[in-house]
Amino acid sequence: TSTTTTTTHETESDPLACVKEVIKGLGSSANPIPVTVLSGFLGAGKTTLLSHILANKKGLRVALIVNDMAEINIDASIVKQQGKLTQSEEKMVELTNGCICCTLREDLFQSIASLAAEERFDYLLIESTGISEPMPVAETFTFEDESGASLSQIARLDTMVTVVDCSSFMKELSAVESLRDRGWHADEEDQRTVAHLLCDQIEFANVVVLNKCDLVDNDDKEKIKKILQEFNPKAKVIQSTHSKVDPSAILGTKLFDMSSAAEHPLWLKEARVGEHQPETEEYGIGSFIFHTTKPFHPARLAAVTGDILAKKGVLGNVVRAKGVIWIATSAGQNLQGTASLAGTQFTVLPGTPWWATVLKSEWPEGLQEDIKPLWHEPYGDRQSELVVIGLHMNKDKVKEALSTALVTEEEFEKGPSLWESFENPYSADWDAYLEMEEEHHNHSHDADGNCMHEA
Repeated sequence: TSTTTTTTHETESDPLACVKEVIKGLGSSANPIPVTVLSGFLGAGKTTLLSHILANKKGLRVALIVNDMAEINIDASIVKQQGKLTQSEEKMVELTNGCICCTLREDLFQSIASLAAEERFDYLLIESTGISEPMPVAETFTFEDESGASLSQIARLDTMVTVVDCSSFMKELSAVESLRDRGWHADEEDQRTVAHLLCDQIEFANVVVLNKCDLVDNDDKEKIKKILQEFNPKAKVIQSTHSKVDPSAILGTKLFDMSSAAEHPLWLKEARVGEHQPETEEYGIGSFIFHTTKPFHPARLAAVTGDILAKKGVLGNVVRAKGVIWIATSAGQNLQGTASLAGTQFTVLPGTPWWATVLKSEWPEGLQEDIKPLWHEPYGDRQSELVVIGLHMNKDKVKEALSTALVTEEEFEKGPSLWESFENPYSADWDAYLEMEEEHHNHSHDADGNCMHEA
């Protein structure tokens, strides 16, 4: 078995230098190798799926990159012990003691560059860690430096796959623990929760493998499928037992499209552009979009979301909410709020500036026309749009409850001069987050699972 082990290292050299060398060496003959990335919780069945694909690859010459947060790459050891690799057709690179979306990002560049330079592989399979979220891994493939060099010139992201454990899905969706509670945290500043990570992994997938279907009854299985479809309407859901999946379902699908994925998380973007088809609400699963051009009163929003988390009244059946919100605070006038509810945690963190705060001379070409439907004077594009998903949820009642968290007509008329005096339960989190973004030069994950890198 041909294997290579790489561990975390720091360097001030050009992170894409190795990629540029390969591009130069291959010249016009460069044919980007297609890539499938496997994500999913620890124990969901990623490594079993990897082994199954290797045993049924039908002549494909496959290279593997197996990432593990530990110093000893257990998943890679399992693949080797199962004897699924052959010297002539496959090669495995072990990336250990770090995360490929951040601390091992440069190692990922180097590993893929080395594999591409060999010009003998038809496909690349990457198994990410159980705590990795797919979005930053995907962004690694589209990162360009000032010269225009990009990993995508030698490796083409083909399919993002998330493996879900059917037997524990509902439990994990409502999990109270943080990743730190389970010892899954990426670093000392990782504040993500189990439920947030699960949602992030599902929402950015092209294919969701619903594994261990033999451990649940048919009704529960169908209910979980409906929830997955609400979370990510465009993902293909495949049922499996012992991770037995036809390789063609996750290899060479060409389902990944970064240009559309980068615009917005797929499930929210799909709803935003109005393409969502009315769901059957079978098994009591439903969703709606809460849209308003009034800001949320910060204290009232905290009270309402507290009722959701405490499973009180009509709000108790909400299982997921995510979107962009406008908060009636001084910071909220300048920055979008990124809201996410999963399991037993609700977070509101600062996002990008509202376009209304940016000089029009600095707007991208075409934005002024595109933003017209969202524009309302005197507040411009400031607004809130939340996708809310629930089980046996009374949509009208939930909308009414969310509306009580908005500023009143009188407060709206008085404007920002009054809003600045509102009690703001989120101020400490926002201050800490913005300070960390400004001062922190290394990678970390915030409570909503976002990767942060030095600007």
